[in-house]
Amino acid sequence: MNSALPAICALLAVAVGSARGGLIAPVDISDEPHHTVLVQNAAIRVFRLRLQPGEATVPHRHRNLYAYLSLRSATIANEVQGRSPVIVNLDGGEVHTSKGGFTLAERNKSSEPADLLVIEALKADEVGFTTPIGGFRFHDAALGELFQFPVMRAYTMIIAADGRTEKHEENYDRLIIAISDLKLREDAAGQSPSQLQMKAGEVKWFPRGVTHTTTNLGASPATFITIECE
Repeated sequence: MNSALPAICALLAVAVGSARGGLIAPVDISDEPHHTVLVQNAAIRVFRLRLQPGEATVPHRHRNLYAYLSLRSATIANEVQGRSPVIVNLDGGEVHTSKGGFTLAERNKSSEPADLLVIEALKADEVGFTTPIGGFRFHDAALGELFQFPVMRAYTMIIAADGRTEKHEENYDRLIIAISDLKLREDAAGQSPSQLQMKAGEVKWFPRGVTHTTTNLGASPATFITIECE
């Protein structure tokens, strides 16, 4: 099946709706042509949303809890049919969450391109996390909690050059979002040391169960966000 077909259909829906002056039928976020899927599994879907100045998405459904992160400063208008737009000013690296359950379109009100990540939880409410967020020791580093829900939680971490975490076990699946360029050494139990290199804005999924330490090999602080999934 042609993978471009959903996007083409979404764009046709916009054209037909505009021509008729009527309401535009909403699509699932996965069919919205400005959203590109980066990660999809049983726990989450991760999309990258790019909008040029003045450009808007097709109205789309957010069915579940989700978080969104702007990779650069941006002003976004959240447009719901029949209501006044809600304007949100976002700083680069700023994280917001929403419980979902609605349909909207997003419009870039900035004079520069907007670049966002959208992380949608796919599981229904679980019992919740049984260990504290973070919960490990570190040196020349800082950790800050961002949010916590029963199915998904997140923290941000800054590790100075040569800073490190102490050995700890990852009890949950996790998504790493690079806020700065990363050059990290991973020392995992039973494995040879490895390097994790990521550019700012990139994401990577890691399954639970590894016991490891992380050291910043870069010459400047490494900043990243970890989203854990139950």
